[in-house]
Amino acid sequence: MAILTQPHWEQVSPLLQEVIVQVGHQPFAKRFYLAGGTALALQLGHRVSVDLDFFSVNDELLDENRREIVTALRPYFSFQIVHDVVGSLLLDVQGTAVGFFGYGYPLLAETTTVEGVALAGLLDIGLMKLDAIASRGVRKDFYDLYFIAQHLPLTELLERGQEKYPHTRDFGMMVLDSLVDFSVAEQQAAIETSPPVSWEEIKNFYTEAAQAIGRNWFEDES
Repeated sequence: MAILTQPHWEQVSPLLQEVIVQVGHQPFAKRFYLAGGTALALQLGHRVSVDLDFFSVNDELLDENRREIVTALRPYFSFQIVHDVVGSLLLDVQGTAVGFFGYGYPLLAETTTVEGVALAGLLDIGLMKLDAIASRGVRKDFYDLYFIAQHLPLTELLERGQEKYPHTRDFGMMVLDSLVDFSVAEQQAAIETSPPVSWEEIKNFYTEAAQAIGRNWFEDES
């Protein structure tokens, strides 16, 4: 497992960094990987991210697993338990959301590590962002996926979707429609990125990409 040698710590708060460091020192860290916007921001440095989402393929977060996490972190942080059920533990750590989730979908690419914590790669984060956009397209997910697409083409992500989500029928087609549904994102605040990318540029990117991908799929079937 490669080490991320130059993480973009400037895109997270000192508190988030400290949580990552302390999680990385705990035995349970080996069962989890960090994904979502913060894992992406540490790798690409494209925007500020303010929460932590840890996922596990194998840990179902039963009662004893959730107690282990709470007990391990309690000496280091003051926090409230917001959500505590099988499969999900959400903490409010001094105003910062830190979540642990059972997520039984495979990792398709190698992870990297930072401070003892595994980070999902761009492929897996991109597929998780596609899945999130298909459910509810928030603005930060459109932005994150845009920056991923500068490294991995959307066509490749859509083609690999069935591998990660084998039980979702026609994953690519379902997601393609969602890529141009900006109704939720339009109501949300602007996002600052590095380098700067306007919301209009983001929408144009997806509109053009969806048209091109749809056209190619139609031609392949005819």
